[in-house]
Amino acid sequence: MRKPTIAILVMAVAVAGLGLWFAGTARGATGDNLDSFDAAVTAGIPGCGVGTGNAFDGTNIYLSCWGSNVLERVNAVTHLTAGPITISGATDIGAMAYDDSRGMIWACQGGSGVVLIDLAALSATSQFSTGGCIDGLAYDGADDTIWASADASNTLNHYDNAGTLIDTFDLTGKLGAYGNSGIAVGGTNLYLANNGGSQIYECDKGLATCTLISTFPERIEDLECDNVTFAPLAAIWSQDAYDRIQNAWEIPAGLCAFGGASQPTPTPTPSPTATATPTLSPTPTPVQSPAALPPTGSQPSDGSGSLPWLAAAGALALTSGGLALAYQRRRAR
Repeated sequence: MRKPTIAILVMAVAVAGLGLWFAGTARGATGDNLDSFDAAVTAGIPGCGVGTGNAFDGTNIYLSCWGSNVLERVNAVTHLTAGPITISGATDIGAMAYDDSRGMIWACQGGSGVVLIDLAALSATSQFSTGGCIDGLAYDGADDTIWASADASNTLNHYDNAGTLIDTFDLTGKLGAYGNSGIAVGGTNLYLANNGGSQIYECDKGLATCTLISTFPERIEDLECDNVTFAPLAAIWSQDAYDRIQNAWEIPAGLCAFGGASQPTPTPTPSPTATATPTLSPTPTPVQSPAALPPTGSQPSDGSGSLPWLAAAGALALTSGGLALAYQRRRAR
């Protein structure tokens, strides 16, 4: 049997190295599932008949339940409970959105009313009424506005923070064959869920185009941005309708910061100004007296002046001899 040649061995090493390089540089893709957990199991929180709201404050995910003013809090990393909070001034909390600029939560109350929840005072204050927001509500920090949609609706409304209607969009046919439920805002994009089709779409804010990015076999409701938990990756958390399961879906980094914040554009670091290097006056090289120099070709008395070229020549000779001997042996077979 012929032994592998040097060329084949080199090729094998190159291919293996290329494979390791690809493996080391592989990244996820938009719509990949980054995390999934049942908060009723991991955090031990109560179940919920129908829950269509979640909000993320950079650490904890807040979960609402229809017909209740209690919000459950679950740590996004450990999946353990951070304790429930009871909100006065609310009785039926649906979709929610965390507002990092205010440190508060925008929430849908009673199916169509928008309230602002003060997390320090644990109270809700009425803001305005919508055409429906029970499972579709998002805060847009780019212009301090609110996006909302009714339950599985083909109508998406855009409001300023005082409740004045800015625009209305028809979603018919844009989210498959279903109406909208969850909403999240990411830069120039909207992320919209349809609970009937269990899908999440990425759309431009003008709703000219919508692209399917992920599918999950549950009724997907409220959505929230998270650029913290999986950094440098970014994600959107989705809320299932009939359980406490939370899913994190990957989206392009730099688009969807938590709390409605717009991702800041990095400030370029100025290049340092080159400093002229002073020209130094040359220092005369001392000439050693002939008496101190060793005789030509001899070694210094301490043996430290071995000629490097002799060692290199010896190594080259040994290598050449070894290769020649290997070649002769092969020819003889």
